[in-house]
Amino acid sequence: MKLSGIAAFVLVVLSSHAQDDTWFGKVQGQIRIFTMMEDNQEPLNDYEATAVGGKLLYLTPNWNRFQGAVGLYTTHFIKDNISSGNVEPLASNKNSRYAVGLVDSINYDASSVTNIGEAYVRYHYEKNSITLGRMKLDTPFVNPQDGRMIPTFEQGVWITSAFSNKWSAQAGYINAFWNRNTPEWKSVEDSLGYGYEMGNSSLETTVAGNYRGNTSSDGLFIANIRYGIPKEFTIDVWDYYLENVFNLSYADVSYTHPYGSVELSYGAQYVYQRQSGDGGNGEDNSVSTNAIKAKSYMQEGEKSTTYGVKTAIKYRSSKLTFAYNQTTDDGRFLFPREWGKEPLYTFQKRERSDGSGNSHAWLTSVEHNFAAQGLSGLDVMAGYGEYKKTDAKEWKYNKYGHPSYAQWNIDVFYRFGGALKGLRAEYLLARKVARGETYQIPGASEYNFIFRKNGITQQNFILNYDF
Repeated sequence: MKLSGIAAFVLVVLSSHAQDDTWFGKVQGQIRIFTMMEDNQEPLNDYEATAVGGKLLYLTPNWNRFQGAVGLYTTHFIKDNISSGNVEPLASNKNSRYAVGLVDSINYDASSVTNIGEAYVRYHYEKNSITLGRMKLDTPFVNPQDGRMIPTFEQGVWITSAFSNKWSAQAGYINAFWNRNTPEWKSVEDSLGYGYEMGNSSLETTVAGNYRGNTSSDGLFIANIRYGIPKEFTIDVWDYYLENVFNLSYADVSYTHPYGSVELSYGAQYVYQRQSGDGGNGEDNSVSTNAIKAKSYMQEGEKSTTYGVKTAIKYRSSKLTFAYNQTTDDGRFLFPREWGKEPLYTFQKRERSDGSGNSHAWLTSVEHNFAAQGLSGLDVMAGYGEYKKTDAKEWKYNKYGHPSYAQWNIDVFYRFGGALKGLRAEYLLARKVARGETYQIPGASEYNFIFRKNGITQQNFILNYDF
């Protein structure tokens, strides 16, 4: 029996005998089934896959304010057309962008991934805690980004403290990541570009990014302080320092005010980022223009500034939101998409703003809960956004060569009750169409600015059973 099978068996046995959590601890689990389809515009290839997997997490009893945990995560293809041979010849032999992530975006021929995602010891005293080991963090930029089978995990130390009902703080140091869609843990420096495209450098010449395996960093430091009055006013300030690469500061202010049965809310956010040290690799700053290797994640002096505002009106079970983000012409907003989805107000599932500078985006979204209509457990969200970028070939502001585009999403959630309590279903439909120049000439075999970027309808059906 493989190690993963032994671990699963032990956890099940512990669960079946855990009559008293204070003595035996407890087991939590999830069974997850995920079907994903990428429908690309003709004549490009389509991709589809169905995977099954989940987790088993064992939590020890509390002992003198200490508690431990170990969690096994796994995913397996049960149907797919993902392989290293099923490439798109009209787009430089690229492969699936989305469906491959249900198992392993490093190895297109892999059929399964299993690993230990959580293994930590936590000490907690009153409203303070310190966690050491492998964990799952949820911060604005480093988060599970749980839109595939296995989320993103971090290894390090994390401290939280609540000073009062209004003030709280948290901070930590990360030295390794298990990037989602990948098979193994990597040090912080080696996790950059692992399982994800590196795009193009911001250098004046056209040169592909080459920072995967060429980055030098001692780790990621994160700090946060928050002031908040629940459901009224909050100020959230974060700092992410990736040693020798960059420093990113983020602030978010939100205000909510009820007017009878109507609730109005407002938000503003600010992101400032600058290159630090040698940007990850000093060679870019010392070689001639004819020998540029683009090994730095950020070039010397590179920086970016991003703003965002939003307003929302909520009436009973419905909410309408308007949001806007701008990244100025200071440079490209960059944050490793390997580590989490971004908190920008105009974010929609299945695309990012990472890599864009001198750009504008707006989003209109609506949410509704159908409990008042007798459909308790049913929630629907829909959004439409326009994302204006610089020309796809202007690498200084467009790392991934992504033309301007429009995107609309429909996200349907249903939580079952009664005998099926613990079962949750989701259906996500995302559609992206180009608004900018794609450099596609009729009859020509050039789809590099279309394939994996726009002209795609992406469907997802997910079943989660938590126990």
